[in-house]
Amino acid sequence: MTDDYKLGYQNGQLDTLMDLGYKLYTMAEPLLLKKSTEQKLTTEENTRLETLNKIAKWVKEKEETEDD
Repeated sequence: MTDDYKLGYQNGQLDTLMDLGYKLYTMAEPLLLKKSTEQKLTTEENTRLETLNKIAKWVKEKEETEDD
């Protein structure tokens, strides 16, 4: 019973992280498109993109940790 609970918890954590990663991608996509086409972002947009990248890096690290 305990092992099933632990596995369910881990699977739930991984699903949550994957969902967060998808949301981050959705939020960053317009900024990345603008950066690639116009070669520039406003200071606010650049800050937003940097923040999204930091969060995405953290999510990736957590996903790798959950896989162990």
